Amino acid sequence: MSELNFHVRHEVTPERVWDVLTAIVEEYSFDHIVQLDRQIGRLRQLGLVQKVRDKMLPTALGHELYRIGTRKHEVAMDILHYLHYSLWDEQQRLDNTLSWSYRTHCDTLFAAQEFATDKSGLEHLTAELNNKITEYFGSDVSKTKKGSVALSVNSIKGIHHWLAILNPPVFENDGEKFSHRSSCSPEMLLLGLGFMARTTGAELGVDLLLTSENRENACRPCLLNPDMLDRELDWMLSLYPSIIQPGTRTGGYGRFVRFMKLPAVGDLLQ
Repeated sequence: MSELNFHVRHEVTPERVWDVLTAIVEEYSFDHIVQLDRQIGRLRQLGLVQKVRDKMLPTALGHELYRIGTRKHEVAMDILHYLHYSLWDEQQRLDNTLSWSYRTHCDTLFAAQEFATDKSGLEHLTAELNNKITEYFGSDVSKTKKGSVALSVNSIKGIHHWLAILNPPVFENDGEKFSHRSSCSPEMLLLGLGFMARTTGAELGVDLLLTSENRENACRPCLLNPDMLDRELDWMLSLYPSIIQPGTRTGGYGRFVRFMKLPAVGDLLQ
């Protein structure tokens, strides 16, 4: 079990993390990067780098992300957001609790649809996240380094670093208002649908009905307005037919899709 930690450090940023990953892959010095140890720590936690005989090396996932980023940098940023969102697993609930904080906060924003993220809004969101941690983890919060949980606004800012890089954006007015996105990259949508399929136990090769709940579960990681899903889905389905296809059934029940395999980051390289 990794350290029980709910704090998302605001010193760790997408730009610094990407620069460190690039330097590790391309094998040049990165000692100049601010808060270097914390950038490396996040990369390790996301499964992008590993230490081998006192040397940092990219993992297979790290190589895949780097290759995607050299072609489509914005998609690499989508993936970094997705990795933060999807890392936590309910079956190992005390592992990767930083990801639990990240996902829970994103889900709070998604449920709100729009939210003021000015100073007052950030304070409200911080208090809400603290309450949700205590409610879900109960006495286990005593296993943190300090023996309790009292996240500050900096933890929320640490999450917002990764949301601010999404394109189209989720923030406006210099980051002081959140709202659903009206579109997202097909790569991000594929990962979001894959997340929904994994967490709902969807079967490969079997039609999956996009109920209102499934639609929300797919749109939540993407921070996408569910009303826009069908339009975005039409585009994405044409790009990844070996992974996901239109369902064979249609009619009054709603729309179906059929997964041929569950998508992985490497599938985005095609």
